[in-house]
Amino acid sequence: MKLSDLGERKIVDKILSIIGDNHLGDDSAYIDVDDSYLLVSSDVIRKETHLPNVMTPYDIGWFVTSINLSDIAAMGGEVIGVLLSLSLPSDLDEDFVLSLIKGAKDCVGKYGGRILGGDTKEHNEITVSGTAIGRVSKEEILFRKGAKPEDIVAVTGHLGKAGAGYLAIKNKLDGVELRGLIRPEPRIREGRELAKSRCISSCMDISDGLSSSLYQLAKINDVGFTIEREKIPVSEEAFKVGEILNIDPYSIAIDFGGDYELLVTLSKDKFDEIKKKVKIYEMGKVTKEKEISIICHGKKRKLQDRGWEHFRQRL
Repeated sequence: MKLSDLGERKIVDKILSIIGDNHLGDDSAYIDVDDSYLLVSSDVIRKETHLPNVMTPYDIGWFVTSINLSDIAAMGGEVIGVLLSLSLPSDLDEDFVLSLIKGAKDCVGKYGGRILGGDTKEHNEITVSGTAIGRVSKEEILFRKGAKPEDIVAVTGHLGKAGAGYLAIKNKLDGVELRGLIRPEPRIREGRELAKSRCISSCMDISDGLSSSLYQLAKINDVGFTIEREKIPVSEEAFKVGEILNIDPYSIAIDFGGDYELLVTLSKDKFDEIKKKVKIYEMGKVTKEKEISIICHGKKRKLQDRGWEHFRQRL
């Protein structure tokens, strides 16, 4: 069967079944080191799928670093550093490369880490791979598994920023803020606060979109979700682009990836306590029924899984 028929998540499931390690499947690998876990995560980007022409070399360096650090944030970790491997065309100007590294250095430095090294190779398309390393105490680590029925479902920030930026570029719209797409901010501080609270039952980053992330979390935890549409925190950019293109801004917030916020579940009696430490938005609840629903104008319907998935689709 071809990858285009399987999609990214099914081929990853098959890969994990061969590896046969129950410790895999979270945002980062976690390695036992005394009373802590060493967190390691890797992500790769390339020109065609991740780097619109509006991105500067500095943006590219920031972007690849940020999306790797987001996986550390989702496990509640603090940042140690990032390794970068660059596959680049031989006719690329040196200033491009140095600016890319400056963007990466500034990003990891902002969150308390450093560039640890990497590799360079020749390639006909700009391709950059990052590996983020962090640490978290065993008592504080956040996992994807642990959500329980009646837990609150919440998110750390407004959604649709990246989707709106993508649509603005695709449709050549002026006056739309693109920072959410090209310079995402990993939620390291928020992840640390959530981890220190020790009351988060599950956590993952929303790199593939809200709907897709909910489906992934539901499968891992053998639960369902009910989301209240009006409670979803939708970005101003999504409303602006939605109005121009006559697209539902909630659809932009739900179905497009790239926001790199944290999706969390926690018990109802802990929510007010968490809100005092982290800006977090309640969207719904975990259910025993293994279906994912959205309530819109008082009517409940199935929430479709329309998030981003490599190999399978192009939005």
